[in-house]
Amino acid sequence: MTNMFILTLITIAIGFSLSFAGFYLYFIKAPMLNSASLKNELAFSPVYSSLLFLLTLLCFIVPTKGDFISDFQPTELLIPLICAGVCYALSLFKTTAKFLNLALILSVGISTFFLPSDFLIFKGSVPFWADRLFLIIIWSVFACFYHILNGVNGILPIFNASYAFVLIVLSLLNAAPALYGFIGLGLLTVNTSFMIYNWFPAKITLTDNSCKIFGFILGGVMIFGCSENLAPCFSIILTIFVLELFQSIFKKLTLRNKYNNLAANTIYYQAHIRGLSPEQVCLAVFKIQTLFIILSCFQAYLPNDYSLPIASIFLAAWFLNKLHTWDEPKQSLKEINQEFVNDLRQNINEIKDSIKRD
Repeated sequence: MTNMFILTLITIAIGFSLSFAGFYLYFIKAPMLNSASLKNELAFSPVYSSLLFLLTLLCFIVPTKGDFISDFQPTELLIPLICAGVCYALSLFKTTAKFLNLALILSVGISTFFLPSDFLIFKGSVPFWADRLFLIIIWSVFACFYHILNGVNGILPIFNASYAFVLIVLSLLNAAPALYGFIGLGLLTVNTSFMIYNWFPAKITLTDNSCKIFGFILGGVMIFGCSENLAPCFSIILTIFVLELFQSIFKKLTLRNKYNNLAANTIYYQAHIRGLSPEQVCLAVFKIQTLFIILSCFQAYLPNDYSLPIASIFLAAWFLNKLHTWDEPKQSLKEINQEFVNDLRQNINEIKDSIKRD
């Protein structure tokens, strides 16, 4: 217990010290850069450098023996961190940044290749090749589309913090290895520093490319947690992201002229441009994510893997609908049905017009 307390203090001290020092250096050096794009991309450097040092350190100082279902090797975490660094280097230059999505997918494949053969997220319920394929697809999608959560100041660190809290609480409840709890704590400290600068009005805003690399790191941590039977817990905390992604892609595919920007298609962003302040949007998202953190922790002790994840989908859909209609007066059931029919008819007409123009 004493050793764990000391490790906790070390993690908190190093996480805050490195991240705040990194942001301080960024504010000093960034004005000297002539390239605006490079200046914007370098805003992520304090986050990445802090996580690289801290997570690497935790891999070697936190006891792991007998705490994992399958044997843990530091390379499982170090290789994705190195790959993230390579992707980040590519994102700094315009000529190579356009290949970032491909680089992220290749990084997912490389990281997956070095996983041990008994590292399975579906626990043998599907063939080995299918398990690896699903792992690559899930991780790649999360990384390549994580930037949709960067539309309003403060939203991204709220989602980051919710993933970290789940890791911490599950570790405290002995539902996850201690290392994951310390990784969550490290993520939380660095993310808290970022939140201070990203809160409205933001002094630092990450670019879409930086968000993708952030998503690659977070996705890797959660993917590794899936091998410890934590997949249902993470599916709950990711519900808002998944629903926002699906409806944003649907809008882009069906109404391309009107909804080209995925981040602008999100319901939370649309609520913001219709009048909700960043603080109000963040508060609403914080409340629902807090609920999902609680449900995620309960899920770790349920006998089945489906009830709470399914319930979370309905809760998230209800929340997003309330956020979407925040400025609309209360309507009768007849008025709601009529509005639904009118919206459906309008969407069908817009799809037809889009097809005709193509």
